[in-house]
Amino acid sequence: MALSDYMPYGAPELLDGASPRMARATFLASALVAAMVCCAGLIASSRPSVVEIPPGPMEKIFLEPEVRMPTPPGSTSPIDELIQAPSEFHPVANETPPVPLIDEPPVTGPESSNQVGEPEVVAGGGPGPVPEVDPQPGTVVYTDELPQPVRVVKPVYPDLAHEAGVEGTVTIQMLVGLDGHVLRAIVAPRGSVPMLDEAAIAAALQCVFTPALVNGRPVKVWVTQDYRFTLH
Repeated sequence: MALSDYMPYGAPELLDGASPRMARATFLASALVAAMVCCAGLIASSRPSVVEIPPGPMEKIFLEPEVRMPTPPGSTSPIDELIQAPSEFHPVANETPPVPLIDEPPVTGPESSNQVGEPEVVAGGGPGPVPEVDPQPGTVVYTDELPQPVRVVKPVYPDLAHEAGVEGTVTIQMLVGLDGHVLRAIVAPRGSVPMLDEAAIAAALQCVFTPALVNGRPVKVWVTQDYRFTLH
């Protein structure tokens, strides 16, 4: 009797189930291999098959050159007939649009033979008087003699300004004419008192001066005068 009969290698319960487990493992492995083979067959069968078409007989094609016959004299070809066909286009001469006529108004007034820019000659043989232009306010005119006051008029205090208690100084610029009378009177910049300006201008227009002189001739100049309004 062998020693293994008395002392078996491994636990008895493991030895008893070894054969069934080996058979089950072999079956599973065989089933897995069979499934893999089936999948490979399905993939191979799903691919499109290539069908080879045998070559057929080749046909020979011959290109024959086009031969044009010469055109007999006296006849025209279709191309010449197309070129020589009469055209329906008729050129139109350039027409100039009519220009509207504008009636110019007649020139009224006395006719003069003098050219533009030449002074008019009067009966005395010399040029006519040149109109004198008034100097602008603030323009300095150089004179030999400045205007001197002959008559100075005091302004009338406006009732409204007096009742409102308004006081102040109004600066007036006056244009003294050739005869010494005041031609224009304006309020100087920064010299205005709104309720007193009109009274100062009215007084300035009544003033009289000696005319300013240049080389013994009177000229127009601007002078400045302050008008002080006080309640007391």
